[in-house]
Amino acid sequence: IFNPSVTLANLTPAPITTRYRLVVTTALGCVDSSFVNITVNPAAIAQAGTDATFCSGGTARLGGAGPAVTGATYAWTPATGLSNAAIFNPTVTLTNAAITPITTRYRLVVTTALGCVDSSFVNITVNPAPIVEAGRDTTLCALKRTTLGTPAQPGYGYRWTPATGLSSAQVAQPVLTAANLTNAPITTTYRLTVTTPQGCPGRDSVRVTVNPRPAADSIVGPASVCPTVTGIAYSIRTPRATAYQWLVTGAVAFTGQGTPAIAVDWGPAGTGSVKAYTLNALGCSSDTVTLPILINTRLQTATPTGPGNVRAVAPLPRSVCQADGPYTYSTVFANGSLYSWTILGGTQVSTNLSAVTVQWDPVSVPTIGKIVVTETSNPASGVRCLGSSDTLRVLINPSPVGTLAITGPAAVCQGSGPATFGLPGGFAGSTYTFTLGGAALPGTANTATLATLPAPGSYVVTARETSAAGCAGPTFTFNFVVNPTPVAPVIDGSGFVCDIAQRQDYSVPATPGTTYAWTVTGGSVTAGQGTAQITVQFAAGAAAYAVSVVPSSQFGCVGGSARKTVTFDNPSLTLALASVAQASNGSVVLTFSAPASGNTPNAIQVLRSVAGANNFAVVGTVPPNATTYTDAGVDAAANSYEYRLSLTNGCRTVLSSVVTQTIRLVAAATPGTGGRDQGRIALTWNPYVGFAVSEYQVLRSTDGGPETPVGPALPATATRPRCPTA
Repeated sequence: IFNPSVTLANLTPAPITTRYRLVVTTALGCVDSSFVNITVNPAAIAQAGTDATFCSGGTARLGGAGPAVTGATYAWTPATGLSNAAIFNPTVTLTNAAITPITTRYRLVVTTALGCVDSSFVNITVNPAPIVEAGRDTTLCALKRTTLGTPAQPGYGYRWTPATGLSSAQVAQPVLTAANLTNAPITTTYRLTVTTPQGCPGRDSVRVTVNPRPAADSIVGPASVCPTVTGIAYSIRTPRATAYQWLVTGAVAFTGQGTPAIAVDWGPAGTGSVKAYTLNALGCSSDTVTLPILINTRLQTATPTGPGNVRAVAPLPRSVCQADGPYTYSTVFANGSLYSWTILGGTQVSTNLSAVTVQWDPVSVPTIGKIVVTETSNPASGVRCLGSSDTLRVLINPSPVGTLAITGPAAVCQGSGPATFGLPGGFAGSTYTFTLGGAALPGTANTATLATLPAPGSYVVTARETSAAGCAGPTFTFNFVVNPTPVAPVIDGSGFVCDIAQRQDYSVPATPGTTYAWTVTGGSVTAGQGTAQITVQFAAGAAAYAVSVVPSSQFGCVGGSARKTVTFDNPSLTLALASVAQASNGSVVLTFSAPASGNTPNAIQVLRSVAGANNFAVVGTVPPNATTYTDAGVDAAANSYEYRLSLTNGCRTVLSSVVTQTIRLVAAATPGTGGRDQGRIALTWNPYVGFAVSEYQVLRSTDGGPETPVGPALPATATRPRCPTA
């Protein structure tokens, strides 16, 4: 282009010149050229340094790490606090009288020898100096207090040394409690170090002088005086060569101020005091010593009070119970007075200042006792003030003496019912309280009833009588025992009797110390009466049978009765007939009976066996009152069967019937030879077993027609009759 711009750098310490050539070619091809030199001088570099912060009066160095560039000039603005505003790295020293930090911005302008210029800035922050004031030097007496320092500044830290006597060594204004146990002044310099929130420290100190105090002295003189007496002497017990100041209250006048002794003219009755303190040459005073003074009243009346004062009002009781003593009575105590007591109707147990303890004598009816008190001044005061007497009347109620003991059962059986306890009466109108285990027992008058007896064990009943006046007698105790009652046992033994001639055993679980009373209905005990096991013989023909027992413990407690009903069961068993059903060889009908089996609890078992096999098995059961049973699971054409009945009675005795065997009839045909010989049929059967057979009858039916006898009846021994021609 016609006029480009050029930008060049020079990082060397000397100027750099570059020669540029311009070549211009016209549209017609004409050419011309020209040259220009560009010189770049080294740049000026200004380094004002890093920002700095210091406390008021502090110093910092400005500028970079150096060295200064030869031929360059340096100009700092402003020049405030600078050691030299025209050098490469001047020092700056600044103060800050304000209460907040002050920041000054300094500018450095650097001009090289070739005229290149650069500038830089640095911030200098000056924190304010702390406000430090330890306070003004002071002098005070020992045990006095003073406050050091000035009010705290926000964010300041404080530290005092030494910390001796200071309430705190880390506050702006600690309280100093002066201490000096010597006889000479003590001066201590307290140094205060203060640190601002920016960490700038400051220091100050204060001198404190502590003068010693004189020791306190005690006062000697009477503490109890009579009114309007004059010239009563009071003095310092151990006088010193110092001045004394006296303060007297309750007096008309006194003389001797400033000296170790004074004389006092006392005023009217009341209270007063004598005070004194000591001053030393340094102006420090001792502690004030006080002697309280009682100015007694002449002819003063001391009125006693206490329990049972019949003139007193609530909440004091209007009477006392004689046995609840001793009782204490008192009157208002006056310092320096003495009190004497006279007791009418009682005994003086002890006295203490203006109080007396009295035990009243036993009385049988409400009685008035008297307490007389007389007050006098203490003779040690030097002047004796006499007082008058007063009387307190006390109503003394008699207390129940309880000369008799609680009545009641010493031992009861559990579950036997209520137990009643009594306390013989004392006074008319008295009430009585009975307790068991801390719980009150209900009752009326002087008896109480324990309706439900507790568990077996030992117990204590307490009883106390309280008179109508509220006076309680002594507590009586009564020990009694609740013995266990045997529970109704369960009788073990047969519930049936089958053979009257046979004796049977019955028992209950045995408990040591327990006896057993047995009763037999329909029989008698033959052995073991009184024990847990007996032998019984039942009688024939009784209307009912039972066994009962009642246990009794070793304490005589009778338990519940147990009863076991016994049932008479003596059946017999008869199998009358076992017959193959006429209509079918698949069923056998049994006919039987079990007389006297009405109480038998078990069923009759029917047992069957193939004849001669002896393999009897139960094929069915029927009730004892049944008379027939049909066995439908047989094949009477193929087998003869044996039957037997079994019955177990209530006594577990097994009864068995006789064995009965059914008849099996076998027919064998023999062909005939022709003509009149059409053939024969041979019949055979086994003998019937079950009862004695007198004869057998053979019947024949042709093609389902009516049955007709075949020949005459055969004897019982015949088992093979021949039939006529078929």
